[in-house]
Amino acid sequence: MRPALQRLLARPSSLEILRYLVGNAQELRPAVTRTRRCSRSPFDNRQYSSAAVGPQEEAALVLGDGSPEIASPISKSSTPSRLVRKYKTGQANNQPRYSNLNYGPWNESLWTRDEIEFESNLDGEATSRPRLLDQPAHRMDVRLWACLFDYRQRLYGLSGVAMFWEAVKRGDFQVPVIGAYAQRFWEEFVNLGLQDSKVLKEVWRYADQRLEETQERWSKLYVKIIQHLLLNGRGQEAIDWHSRLIERHAPGPNGFAEMVRQVVFKRGDMEALKEIYKGNNHRNVYGKIVPFLCEQEDFKSALQWHFILLEKGDLPASSKKAEPLVHFLAIYNRRKAVQVTKSLVDAGVPFASRISSTLNDNTKISREMMNLIHGKTFHIPVKAYNDNLGARWLATQWVSLDVALNAIHALGVQEIGPLSLQAIALRERDAERITQRINQLKDLDISIGNSTFSRAVEKFARTQNQEFLDGLLKSDQHPDEFDDHNLQEQLLTSYARSRDWFQYRLTLAIRLVGSKHPEMDTQNIILRSHVNNGDTSAMLASLRKMQMDGIVVTANTVNHILHGILRPRQRGRRPITSTIKNADDLNMAISILKGIMESGSFVSATYWREIIKRLGMLGRLKELEDLCVFLASWYGPANTTSFLSPTVAKRVHRYRVPTQVKTSHPLHPLKILFPPALQQAIVEWGFMHSLKNPPRHTTEPAGLIRKADVSPPITFGISLLKRLHQYRVHININTVRKAIFNRLVTYYGPGRSNRLSNRQARKHNVLSLEEMAGQIDEALGRRTFASPYLRQVIESRGSSRLRKRLRKNAARSNAGYLKAPKQGVLNLSN
Repeated sequence: MRPALQRLLARPSSLEILRYLVGNAQELRPAVTRTRRCSRSPFDNRQYSSAAVGPQEEAALVLGDGSPEIASPISKSSTPSRLVRKYKTGQANNQPRYSNLNYGPWNESLWTRDEIEFESNLDGEATSRPRLLDQPAHRMDVRLWACLFDYRQRLYGLSGVAMFWEAVKRGDFQVPVIGAYAQRFWEEFVNLGLQDSKVLKEVWRYADQRLEETQERWSKLYVKIIQHLLLNGRGQEAIDWHSRLIERHAPGPNGFAEMVRQVVFKRGDMEALKEIYKGNNHRNVYGKIVPFLCEQEDFKSALQWHFILLEKGDLPASSKKAEPLVHFLAIYNRRKAVQVTKSLVDAGVPFASRISSTLNDNTKISREMMNLIHGKTFHIPVKAYNDNLGARWLATQWVSLDVALNAIHALGVQEIGPLSLQAIALRERDAERITQRINQLKDLDISIGNSTFSRAVEKFARTQNQEFLDGLLKSDQHPDEFDDHNLQEQLLTSYARSRDWFQYRLTLAIRLVGSKHPEMDTQNIILRSHVNNGDTSAMLASLRKMQMDGIVVTANTVNHILHGILRPRQRGRRPITSTIKNADDLNMAISILKGIMESGSFVSATYWREIIKRLGMLGRLKELEDLCVFLASWYGPANTTSFLSPTVAKRVHRYRVPTQVKTSHPLHPLKILFPPALQQAIVEWGFMHSLKNPPRHTTEPAGLIRKADVSPPITFGISLLKRLHQYRVHININTVRKAIFNRLVTYYGPGRSNRLSNRQARKHNVLSLEEMAGQIDEALGRRTFASPYLRQVIESRGSSRLRKRLRKNAARSNAGYLKAPKQGVLNLSN
């Protein structure tokens, strides 16, 4: 038979067809004779077929859509990944975990299905035909064992592993302890034991026996068992197994540190890990625990572990490992930050900022230092370099620049000011010659300084930008004025208004000298210029471009935008709503700030407080509620940025407050957004705007009543605070009670308010005290104010306030500041 026909018949698809035609799939097996092209194999004497037919013949190959497919030639590299094998046992893995192992001459494709089943079945009854593993020549061949073990484990799962483990217990096979084959066997045996405690103890005893007999052990046994138990909620078992394994199978320092890192990274049982760490001698895991806990925002656990590790002498390699913890505590818990820093110093942890680590042994003694020494020796006071005099000296025409510069060098000057550099540049004019002079100064170890003017001259000279260089040197501004950024931005606004584009571009280029993020700074400066000019359309267009390009809007720019849009408001007075091109200023400010936040830029919570106040003062309570809920969800622990792109969400996550910071902390954004004073105002706004207008009596159908004519309920503020509480906003109960009593005293107490709005609200109020108290208790969700003694409490509080107010006014009258108020007049407004 020719080799081509042999290969055709050896294909599983061909075999399947032939077996189908003859009606006997068991008898038909083509006998393949050896050819000169075939290399000798261990199967030649046994006349095994070289047909590539494996266990996959029996597997049902099913496509993703459930349609059956004819089996392809069995090859690990050619098997389509989209095929899902469904074996009859239901325990097989889809892909072999160790398919990269080299089994030498052994390969599943050398056997048919029945043959490899026979060779790998270690529980089979004795037959006349011995297995390969029964022959002395192959009994100790670890590659053959591994090949058959891989097949059995992949097809039968844990039951296949258990079969080989029984063979190990009988002594038929000695498991290696070094190399890839060792990891293959030990890991699967341990995985079997982790499902059955009896088998795990057998594996442990076998490992002890191997250690006693051959002084060999698998070094990863401890890590494999303990890590699995810690990651699967079996902490107490991990502690028990630690005590069993630590004496004979202790892990190395690197293995233990990696195990700790995996447990922390995958959020395993940290309490059990703490007990295991205390019973271990390895002290090199600080960098594997504290930084990862800080990344997970579990700063409480990080702080506990910090002191535990330092107590055991487990120090970080440098203070950089502890920086995330120190930075967090420095903001939210200064006392703990001091303790952590002190503990690092006491433990001798090296700090990156130490001057001694950056000093060079071959430090060069400067001429200025020699001048200081000589001055002290000869009692001559040291004089600082005078930039004005130096500029006059360098500008003198009767002395060449070379002589002038050498004279300065001889005097020990190490830095000249911007006026001196200006004098040099004005004498040279040409960009190339100015660059040569700057290089000459550097060769003489003379610096030109860090002023904006000096850096701009050097930049324009080195980039051969003669136009900007001439404009800078001819400017009527003093060189020191270029360091005033506010002045430069005002000039930018003026140049843009007058359309002097050369000065605009020049001033912008000077402003960007030394910028670490020139593109971001450029766009922000241009945006602020549009705001200062009041060009709303240009401002919005610039904002859209920055958001599309992913450019960060800085806090200074946000501040400019708010001041440019919102009209000034007198303290304690309602705002005057302005319209900019028929657009409401408050809505525009809210829309712009939301867009900036959702584009990934940081907007401080303090910017929202004025907007919230204005909405409440104007009675726009529905908009106030929507905005407060949005801000509570954005700045609070329940923040979700799933609707943002991954890049933007990552940027937003940088400035999000860690979840472990309580919302009652003074620096938490929710505490800044909703302080007790604002909570009191929110409660009172509900009463004030509900009773602002008289009750509407109309015969119009409910559907014809305008939305603006419907007054909000008096309990609007209470309901809003309850809703904010669901977003973890800390609500001050005493403040809420105080706000409610303020309104009740104003509407039902003695005296008369000085404010017209309060007097009108009292007149428009048609509810009795009992009815209003019932509505308040219904909003609160519990009986608090509906009491028979409520009227007495209100009368008492109102009288007490009245007496205090009268005494205060009398004291002012006696001091001559103002006349005493009339009897019975009481100002109960806030």
